[in-house]
Amino acid sequence: MKSKSSKAFLVSVLLHLGVGVLGLFYWFSTAPMREASSINALFVREEKPEVRRVTPPKRAQLAQKRTRDVSQQRLKILTSNAPVSSRGVVSAADPAPFQQFDSNDLSEPIGPTATSVEFDNVPRVQKVIERPFVKEKKVETRYKSRLVKFIEAQEGPQRIVYCVDLSTSMQNLPPHKLKKIIDLMRDSLTFLEPHDSFNIVAFSTELVVYRENFVAVTDEIVTASSNYLANIQPQTHTKGTDHDMLTALTEIAKTGPTLVVLFSDGIPTTIEGPDLTLVGQYATGNGRIFAMGIGMSPNFPGAVMLKRLATVSQGDLWLVDRGR
Repeated sequence: MKSKSSKAFLVSVLLHLGVGVLGLFYWFSTAPMREASSINALFVREEKPEVRRVTPPKRAQLAQKRTRDVSQQRLKILTSNAPVSSRGVVSAADPAPFQQFDSNDLSEPIGPTATSVEFDNVPRVQKVIERPFVKEKKVETRYKSRLVKFIEAQEGPQRIVYCVDLSTSMQNLPPHKLKKIIDLMRDSLTFLEPHDSFNIVAFSTELVVYRENFVAVTDEIVTASSNYLANIQPQTHTKGTDHDMLTALTEIAKTGPTLVVLFSDGIPTTIEGPDLTLVGQYATGNGRIFAMGIGMSPNFPGAVMLKRLATVSQGDLWLVDRGR
């Protein structure tokens, strides 16, 4: 009985000892965690330094009028006749006595007061009359074709013959191209000067002359002649031989023109082959020849012959559809 109680006591001691060891081990293992959780932390918020933004005034500030009490002698005026020292500093041996101002307001001017001065025999100032500004109107200038510029470049009164080719070779010319040439001639009539004179010649199987002699430049005659040109149309003839530009120039030379405006395709019918030497001879007596062509290239035989006539007579060749 005694042995059983001693064993139970021993077992109890061992159990308590084991529990104590386990408890001590557990306490040491958890002590750092408890210490870490119990650390006191102090959080300090960093304040950014205040930046003062200086904004310049949007407009000039008005200087305020300030007054100053000068009852006390706070200002000393130093004067000296001594030469300047090496340091550039001049000191007064005896300061001049300070005299107080009569006015306490420093903004008032100091010195003699303004007086009015009258002058004799002063010239009177004339009254200036302001005139209203008037905007000048732009003068619209009319377009001037190459033909008009050529006519205006000639000096003195001009006797001009407008010569239009209506021969069989012109039958294939589109109507709008013929109209373009006729319109250029009609336009040039309106630029002629009163001392000029002109006539119109059209040739096909016949040589048709507008007037027996040159006509003067008036509004009525220019209008009538312009209408006459507008109605010119090539005609087909079954009988007879067409005149060409060479025979037309031969007849025109008899009237003594100073300028011939010749429109043609340049194809001759009275001579065989484009002999440029013979073509040049027909320019004699016709003044300057201003030749006009359309629907042809510069190396076309007709264009070459027209160029020859213009060159010999010191005139010009204008292929209308190839530039101004």
